[in-house]
Amino acid sequence: MKTHRTIRYRLHPGSRTKARMLQGTAEACRFTWNHFVGKLKDDYSYSGRCDPRWYSLNKLFSIWRKHQQPWLQDYSCAIVRLSLKPIETNYKQFWKGEGGLPRFKAHYDHVPSFPLGADMFRMQGQYLHIQRVGQVKLRGHNPYTNARPVSGTVKREARGWYVYIVYEVEITARPSAVKAVGIDRNVGQVARSDGVVHYAPELEKLEARKRRYQRMMARRQRGSRKQGIKPSNRYLKARNLYARTEQKIVHARTDWCHQISREIANQYNVAYLEDLNTR
Repeated sequence: MKTHRTIRYRLHPGSRTKARMLQGTAEACRFTWNHFVGKLKDDYSYSGRCDPRWYSLNKLFSIWRKHQQPWLQDYSCAIVRLSLKPIETNYKQFWKGEGGLPRFKAHYDHVPSFPLGADMFRMQGQYLHIQRVGQVKLRGHNPYTNARPVSGTVKREARGWYVYIVYEVEITARPSAVKAVGIDRNVGQVARSDGVVHYAPELEKLEARKRRYQRMMARRQRGSRKQGIKPSNRYLKARNLYARTEQKIVHARTDWCHQISREIANQYNVAYLEDLNTR
């Protein structure tokens, strides 16, 4: 049986040119998304119907890119075109009454990112080759060395560029001998049925720092998308500090969860958890 697993890597562009290409590709995807979201919205408002199929958008994108936006030819056509694919899914959900229309992506309130198809990147050891960007050094561990990468997403987070690679892996058969353990998840700790209690890492200092940055953001001009008011530079600086602190907290908790789950998996092959309605 095959399934998919996602591995997160840190990207090191190594030069300003490659860093600008990553940022430019993400900006090209955002600009293209906003253009076609606005065009479909106008068509739907004017005639009550539109054609959000990805096949139709591809043909319009090729003409628009060649004759009206020649600067987009500096970036990968396949990557920018692939960023339009969620529009079709959003409209299908909208017509079923399960969601709203696709929204515009503001320059100051959007995480720079772009998708990667299976034929748009290539893994070469500790390097990732991206179309029109080149080879970018990776940092991270891949437990699925023999798995085939099928897709990916490049994203700029608070402290740099990251890539999420989806692998197609083979699931091994269930073992015949069952060694089970029960796990009770509480606030700040995890208790096992064998009497072992794992306590979460202490993050009081980072939480206090995060609250301080939140107060800084509350005192500065946040801006409004509806009124067309951009946030101040001091607000964006405080938001970046807040995001970096939040990312440190997430990394600490993720590392703790990984180590505890690895310890449990080394001792048992079946784990029973509570059926909690968590977010």
